[in-house]
Amino acid sequence: MALSCIPKSVLSTANCLENPAGTGNHLFVVPLDTNHIGSMVANDEKNQYDITPVGGKEAALKGYRIDFKSQTGNYKSDDNGTGKGWSSTATGRVELSEDDMAHTSRILHNSDQNLYFLYTGKVVDGKKEYIVIGNENGEAEWAVASDTGTNRSDDHGQTFTVTCGYQIYPITKWYGTIEQEDAESVSSRV
Repeated sequence: MALSCIPKSVLSTANCLENPAGTGNHLFVVPLDTNHIGSMVANDEKNQYDITPVGGKEAALKGYRIDFKSQTGNYKSDDNGTGKGWSSTATGRVELSEDDMAHTSRILHNSDQNLYFLYTGKVVDGKKEYIVIGNENGEAEWAVASDTGTNRSDDHGQTFTVTCGYQIYPITKWYGTIEQEDAESVSSRV
């Protein structure tokens, strides 16, 4: 039996830290190309990708940041059947910078060669924890729906949905630093 075919016991006493629902309030879009990602391998022992940025393990990934309204971020996955992995979906609502979001959405909607890193709001061993939507082939699709709301106090904006039809884990993570690609010497904010 291969190592990856041996399950682990899942014990409720394994971690006594808080585990609130929801996600952080931003995600990063990282192009899946040799200018951004040096290597990417699925880890067979942990539900994560081992991603090496261009420049080595100590370098930060570079990506485009999308801030969304607090408490609108969500991640879920669905089983594709035995031996077929999972489909994953992430959503969030952008209420501010709607014109920039519309421009960015047009570009992302027409490309499936990106990885999406949804910040969980957690830091583990000094590294930010991200949920990864996409795989070694990209295959993540971006869609946006817009709503103005009716009343002045209504929730409004553009709701993005990122989906990937094949992931090897129901939740796939990555731990590290991502810097804002288009920022002038500014690292990612939390």
